[in-house]
Amino acid sequence: MAKKKLGRELKKPDEFVSFWNRFGAKMAEHRKKVLAVTIVLIVGIAVGAGTTAYRAAQAAKATAAFARIDRIASADLLPEKVDDDKAQTIASDEDDVPRFKTEKERVEAAIKEADAFVAAFGSDGLGRKALLGKAGRLVAIGKAAEAATIYETLAAGETDPGLRIIEQEGAAVAKEAAGKLDEALRDYAALAESSQQSGGLYLDRALYAKARILEKQGKLKDAEQVLRDILEKVPKTFLRPQIDDRLAILTEK
Repeated sequence: MAKKKLGRELKKPDEFVSFWNRFGAKMAEHRKKVLAVTIVLIVGIAVGAGTTAYRAAQAAKATAAFARIDRIASADLLPEKVDDDKAQTIASDEDDVPRFKTEKERVEAAIKEADAFVAAFGSDGLGRKALLGKAGRLVAIGKAAEAATIYETLAAGETDPGLRIIEQEGAAVAKEAAGKLDEALRDYAALAESSQQSGGLYLDRALYAKARILEKQGKLKDAEQVLRDILEKVPKTFLRPQIDDRLAILTEK
């Protein structure tokens, strides 16, 4: 019995060596496949790491480029009496942000920078915010119709209910500024209705704007009724002082 046990023990190293010999033979037989799989795994890991690094770098660039829009929009204006050479010197001293002689020039530069941002990084994410800012600046320089189109496009693709209300209001304001009172009135009425259905957010502002349009159109009684509706539906409105003033004027007419 002892001899048999010893014989079995002596076979074990041979079996161990035999296993690795067979494993080595299989690896040699399929070395091309094994090598290919290894390469695929290494490339996959490298590509994944590279993609992550690229996205991080792009995000950093986008953030810096977006911040530049605001820096241009808020840049100090040049002194009223300054020659062009002096203006260039002052501009070069202010980081990489140029200086402008007029507010209109500054707004136009911010709009141009927003366009460059969207062209470089797309219209999603920060691109939507860049377009939103652009639309507001277009209204400021008298291009309200163009701004209304941007606001409507943003609102149509908006997933955030709060931002959608802001964009819808922006479209209505832009149309009002463009003199399209009937369209603005419809937008304010629709905004008031959707606001009421979503808990009353912006309801008082939408109705107040609607009353303003009605007054511009000479529909004074209708405007007065809308103002009274605000006090009934939103009794704690922050617009109470303005509403009281408008009602006092309308009732005297």
